[in-house]
Amino acid sequence: MYTEIQKQLVFLYYIELKSMKKYILCIILSVSIISIASAQSAKKLYKLYNSREFVKCLVKCDAAIEKYPNFYEPYYIKAITYFEMAQLPEKYKDVTKDPLMDCIKTLSILRAKDPDGTLFEEHSDTLQMIYNYADAVAKSLREKNKDKAILMYQRLMRAYNLHSNALELATIYAKVGDYERCMSQVSRLYEKYKPEISSSHEDYDALTKGAVLLAENWMFRDLFWIIETYRDKYQTNYAISHGFKKALKISIDTARHDEDKTFFQDFSKRGIELYPDDTDIQNHIEKRWVELIDNTVQKYRETAGARTWRDSVLLRDTYKYMEMAKQIMPNSVVFDEKQRKLNAEFHIVPFSFEQEYFRRTALQVVNRWRSEGCLCDTGRLVTVLPVPELEWNPILENLAQNHAKEMFCYNFTDNINQAGETPWDRIKKTDLKGITYENERGLNYIQALKIVEVLGYGFSFEGVYSEEEMQKVIEAVVTKWIETRLSQNCMKLMTPDLTHVGIAMYGDKWVLFGATIHDIVIKANRGKK
Repeated sequence: MYTEIQKQLVFLYYIELKSMKKYILCIILSVSIISIASAQSAKKLYKLYNSREFVKCLVKCDAAIEKYPNFYEPYYIKAITYFEMAQLPEKYKDVTKDPLMDCIKTLSILRAKDPDGTLFEEHSDTLQMIYNYADAVAKSLREKNKDKAILMYQRLMRAYNLHSNALELATIYAKVGDYERCMSQVSRLYEKYKPEISSSHEDYDALTKGAVLLAENWMFRDLFWIIETYRDKYQTNYAISHGFKKALKISIDTARHDEDKTFFQDFSKRGIELYPDDTDIQNHIEKRWVELIDNTVQKYRETAGARTWRDSVLLRDTYKYMEMAKQIMPNSVVFDEKQRKLNAEFHIVPFSFEQEYFRRTALQVVNRWRSEGCLCDTGRLVTVLPVPELEWNPILENLAQNHAKEMFCYNFTDNINQAGETPWDRIKKTDLKGITYENERGLNYIQALKIVEVLGYGFSFEGVYSEEEMQKVIEAVVTKWIETRLSQNCMKLMTPDLTHVGIAMYGDKWVLFGATIHDIVIKANRGKK
């Protein structure tokens, strides 16, 4: 049984519990009333907004914010009201000097009060539209009011929670086109910290993304300087080093899509120079060039059946990209194998088992014309009597082959090559420039005293698979040289004092390289006693 004291305690507890329930009920009731009132207030604000009573809506928003400080919807309504005013700023110039900036400022306040972004998520479509519009306006201000553009970007980043710690200002500078100050911010960042920086440090994330920021804003020269300068410093920090490599890949991939692949080649070279032993970088570069080559040649394949001369540029580009890739990675077996397969598919050059036949037939066709004589049209008709036959020379053949390949890959027909070298310049890089050599005859001297170079195009071995067909193509090329009107090709080919020749083709480009080779014994070996 309860004692009297226990009964009194139970009674008091009951009274207190009853009072607490009343208090809690009052709190719940008060919150409910406030919620209902604030919801009704928001409804009225939206009504004003939808009826385009923007000035009145702003006043009511401020009143609602003051009355219900923990209710955030009025901030959003105020922001979109300013945005609507920004579409006709002259109309509301007595209310706000810069409605768009006021809109972003209001959103910044809302973000600070609602860090979880509940309202931002709820109205994401509208807020994204505002961001895109403000971003476009900021870009338009880059030239005429850079300071205002910077301020707008700062507020945008705060409002849309795009903070990137130490990179925030660098990002803004990049957006407004102030690349010098952007670079200064980024380089200062890498200069400041030691490679042992903790991953919990507030600027650690910025260090992993600084190089990427440069790449994404096409600041490639600055990027390469950053990597070259700080690569070794941060090589033991995986995340920062990975950021450098990621930025490098972005720069290479960006350049790849440029119509002129020169930057793609240059950036690929820099990548290999910066990371000569990095398999991942090497594979990335190789893969991107393979993709470019494969995509280009596939476009050419798709033109089969309705192919025009313009489509041949695709095949030329395929081989140009192949040459560019091999210059970057000369030891890549991938490119060697790919070129071998493409040569076989399109018969770009004679197959290995056809090469001797090609040399023999080309020499025979040229010598037939020389031995028979012909009529050359140089602007006036010139009767050329039979002249001595020529001998094949492998040095001249190699010169002809290299020039034909370059003309095909880079789509030109000229005696001057891509490096600006004349035929004589190329001769001077060979033994035919004039050298002495020894053999069983004794000490000899060899030199090319006169040279001619004849160029042709428009004939290829694609679809040619027999010696008879190959001979017809060779004959057609030489005949074209002989019969072309208003040309020096015929006279060059029939030059009387030529002694040697080399002929080569690549794709549809042809080169005949002839020379008068002076090869004499200057000191004969004495016979053995």
